[in-house]
Amino acid sequence: MAITAIPSSSREYLHVTVTGDYTTAMPVEIAIVPYGIEPSDADWAPASWQGGQARILIGPGSTVGELDEGLYGVWVRVTTPEEAPVLHSGTIKITSAGCGGCGS
Repeated sequence: MAITAIPSSSREYLHVTVTGDYTTAMPVEIAIVPYGIEPSDADWAPASWQGGQARILIGPGSTVGELDEGLYGVWVRVTTPEEAPVLHSGTIKITSAGCGGCGS
């Protein structure tokens, strides 16, 4: 599976497929943290649903803000009446501005 590469200067929605018995009425959050680290409570940001995917706006001017160049783990948390599973959903690579998909 290829790692998605996003320039640090890009502001765009990051879409994450969520599988399981979840509905779009359930609150969903996304955490983007340095690769290899589990998110802490402060790392979670509200996300929204689009179809079966959770999405969050990343980059300059977003709630998440501009991410430094490097590898990041993407995590999703869906809150149900009984559970709040923390799901590792993949990895993204943030590249230097103007680099595009360098090294992907």
